[in-house]
Amino acid sequence: MRRILTLLLLTGLLIPAMAQKISVEGFKKVKKDLLNQTPLPVDKTQATMDFLTDEKGFTFKADGKVDVQPEEADGKITVLTPHKTKFLVIKHPDYGQYTWKVPGKGLKKKKHYQANLLSDKPGKEYKLAKQWVVFQVVPKDAIVQVDSTTILTRDGRAQFNLTIGKHPYRVDSPFHEAVEDTLEVTDSVKLIQPVVLQSFYSYINVKQPMLDAVVFVDGFPIGKGEATSGHLHTGDHRLQIYRLRECYYDSVFNIRKAEKKVIELSYTDLKPRPQIAKMAVAAQVPEPVVADTLAAVTDSLAAGKDSLNVGPQYAQVTITAPDDSTQIWLNREPMGVGKWEGQLELGYYTVNTLKDGLESKTYPFWVDDTLPKLLDLSAPQASYGLLNVHSNVIGATVKVNGVEVGQTPCVVENLPASKEVQLQLTKRGYFDAQAVLTPIGNDMLDVELKMRKR
Repeated sequence: MRRILTLLLLTGLLIPAMAQKISVEGFKKVKKDLLNQTPLPVDKTQATMDFLTDEKGFTFKADGKVDVQPEEADGKITVLTPHKTKFLVIKHPDYGQYTWKVPGKGLKKKKHYQANLLSDKPGKEYKLAKQWVVFQVVPKDAIVQVDSTTILTRDGRAQFNLTIGKHPYRVDSPFHEAVEDTLEVTDSVKLIQPVVLQSFYSYINVKQPMLDAVVFVDGFPIGKGEATSGHLHTGDHRLQIYRLRECYYDSVFNIRKAEKKVIELSYTDLKPRPQIAKMAVAAQVPEPVVADTLAAVTDSLAAGKDSLNVGPQYAQVTITAPDDSTQIWLNREPMGVGKWEGQLELGYYTVNTLKDGLESKTYPFWVDDTLPKLLDLSAPQASYGLLNVHSNVIGATVKVNGVEVGQTPCVVENLPASKEVQLQLTKRGYFDAQAVLTPIGNDMLDVELKMRKR
């Protein structure tokens, strides 16, 4: 008798499968998101089931009697089912009804599952609906957003399973220019999408005809003849050219963010300026390319000679950082920790502080007379922080301090560092989820808030 009942039950489950055009394949339990990047949300009392499909309009009944509300998103339908659901009755107005028996011991609470929900309409030509796209990003730590899905990359790699067609994307990373573009996914082959972000840092290339002249930027030699600087922050910088202990060029130039500036000078631009003194700091940099010039400067200073017919003039400068563990940088070179005292020759300088990977704003200043100078520097401040907001509910409205900034999942940018913000998620049919957070400077904070149904 038991065998007959079992046979009848299996027959009842199989008949709908043959009569309609719906099927479920590729069932599996997942511990992380579909790309194994970040943990997936789970429910404490229900099982979370993701059906991958591009179709809309499905309804679901757990164990044939409990209606479960589907949450539709791009390429996916998410349903929350009771603990130990054994089978699901799946209905669609175009494709009929299908009873899917869950493999194993049913869908369990606190677990997240995934399967492909396939549908077939008679006469419909079959085409691959989705394709994998792999982003290869430089730098390695970046945020990749395609459509409404955001992923924090690790080791420069992020993968998306996208529908065939065109998709907008954006790639962000701190201290780099964001890239926004559109990619097209085809059904022929997996797409590899390389993205190289440009650093905010800039540099200058100086072209001048005196091959034996030394080029200085902010008091530091960068080479002879044609020379290229290292990374420069945006703002004003001082360019000087010296030949045989005489200054032939002295001017301030401005450089923009990520600018690759080229300055071309001719002989008519280069004229001796004997009244302009060199910076003593330059003599401390052991650059082989300008060793002969620096040696001459050092000897002149040591002997107290007036190599330019103008005695070098200095000022006693004291630079104090906010605390004893903050580094002091002068003209992009480390000078000390906590406090620095010394003599600087009259001229133009830049100063900033660093601590725990954070960097303060760069401050330009002139030492324009021999009077003592006292500089109290500000603490390194992060320019902005980011929140990577996730939830178990897709499409919930994200508000920061009461202002709507997007929908889950999303990345919230340009938040003041070390300043608390009120994060709130709202969606019809759910209780609001809230949190008070403090953004991390020049970094991204991952936030996951769970929402409960009303």
